[in-house]
Amino acid sequence: MAKRREVEKDLRFTKEAIERRVFDSLAPLVRWDVVPGSQQQPKPPRPDMLCEIADQGPVAVELVSLDAQTTRRRLNNMFSTPKAWDRALARRPLGEQQTLQSTLSNAYITAVFKDEAHMRLRADALHRLQTYLLSNNLGRRGDVTPSQLGSPEGFESATVWRDGVIKGPYVTSSSGGYWQAPQVNNIVDHLQSAYQIDGRPMDLFAYSTHDEPDGHVDSLANIQAVVRQHLPGSQFRRVHVFHVGFRQHIWSSD
Repeated sequence: MAKRREVEKDLRFTKEAIERRVFDSLAPLVRWDVVPGSQQQPKPPRPDMLCEIADQGPVAVELVSLDAQTTRRRLNNMFSTPKAWDRALARRPLGEQQTLQSTLSNAYITAVFKDEAHMRLRADALHRLQTYLLSNNLGRRGDVTPSQLGSPEGFESATVWRDGVIKGPYVTSSSGGYWQAPQVNNIVDHLQSAYQIDGRPMDLFAYSTHDEPDGHVDSLANIQAVVRQHLPGSQFRRVHVFHVGFRQHIWSSD
C-alpha cells in the first residue's frame, strides 16, 4: 500500500500533470471557456495542449516557463525535502520505520539546507537525523546542529516542533533567492520551432511560477519586444504572459 501511495504521489508531478494544472489555471485568466473533456496532451511535434474553446472552436496551446533555471533548481530542491524524508525512512527496517512514525506523529520538522543540496544529499542528512532521534531521544524537541549528525553535506540545521501537530511528522524546508529576469530566449525558441497543429490556431502561454515577469521596469518591455520581433512568421497566433503563483494575466500580444 505504501508503495502504491508513493507511485500515485509521483504521478501527480509528471510533466503532463504539471502542464495540465498550469493550463487549467491560466485559461480562465484570458476568459477561455474550455469545453469539458476536450483537452488532449499529445506528444511532440504536436503542441502541449489541444482543446476546444466554447466561442472559438478547436485551439492549440504551447506552454513555456520563464523562470530562471537557477530558480527552478533551487525550489525543486526545496520541494523535494518531504520526499527525501520518505526515501530516508524507506531505507530502514520496518520496526524502525514504525517507531519513528509513531513517536513523531505529533512532530513538525523544519530542515535548513543549502539551496544547491539535491534530493540525495537531503535524504542522506535526514537519514542521519532519523538515526539521531532513534539513538538519543525519540521525544526530542528543539534544534539539531550539523555536528550532532556528523556534518552531512548541504545540511545546515533542523528544528523539531511538537505543538498541535496531528498525524505527523510533517517535514518542510525553506529557500530564499533574488528575483531573476524572465528567460526571454525560451519564448524565442518556441516561436522559432515547428509544430504539427492540423490547421488549429495556436497560442503560446508564457508563464512564471516564482519570478514575476514584470518584476523590473524593463522586464515586461523586453518580453514584448521579443514577441513583436519573432511572432510574425511563426505558427503562433498570439502570446499570453502570466504569473502562475499570483494567478495573474499580465499581457497578451495583439
